[in-house]
Amino acid sequence: MAKTIQFTARALCMAVVLATLWACGNQSSDTETTQTSTIDPLAADLETIMSWWPGDYHNDKQIAALVADGKPVWRADDTGKGGHIEVTSHYKVVDLPAFGEHVLYVEETKHGDESLIFRQRIYTLTVDPDMSAIRVKLWYFKDKEKYVGAWRDLSRLADLTPENMSPLKDECDLIVAREGARYHMPMQDKACVFGKNYFSYQVLLGEDSFWFRDKIVRVADDVVVSTAGDFSYHELDKVGL
Repeated sequence: MAKTIQFTARALCMAVVLATLWACGNQSSDTETTQTSTIDPLAADLETIMSWWPGDYHNDKQIAALVADGKPVWRADDTGKGGHIEVTSHYKVVDLPAFGEHVLYVEETKHGDESLIFRQRIYTLTVDPDMSAIRVKLWYFKDKEKYVGAWRDLSRLADLTPENMSPLKDECDLIVAREGARYHMPMQDKACVFGKNYFSYQVLLGEDSFWFRDKIVRVADDVVVSTAGDFSYHELDKVGL
């Protein structure tokens, strides 16, 4: 009888221990689930984009491949017009709270010549809860010459305010969507209209790559007014400059 009682006590003790372990494990699982569910995926994507995008880029490999294949390359003297352009891009994080929390300075040159500005912008990245998407606002410089080369010395941008800039209208924002291992950032289809034309600019951003394509199209009949590379991507790789 004593042995039976001793065995029963041990069994009860073991049952209590197992129940306690199960309860703790279940509570931990519930806590992990709660923590996971509170992570904002858009905020995480924005953080990733802001860590990937800054850097220097060049499409020299693409240009070399096009030349080797006998395909047109748009040169500074306009030979090969309509082909891909040799582009060097600089994307730099800047601290300009008046524009937002997540801000980039953009400066691009063409044909391997730093004096030939191809694109110069301020980008503001925000989460749009209504669209459940990240938006990229594009700002034009009113005084372009003053800030040329600022990617080398960002302190030159310290005096910038929204009043110094010309923002594109909201319809011209880039709308971000995750596509596999990259982010696709197009303007909304036929939404960015100026006069008789609409503008289409798109980005594909990877961890070590930045691709873009753009075109200007006539609203009345969808005839392409201007583009390069037949609206295929300029494929830029991140490089060390």
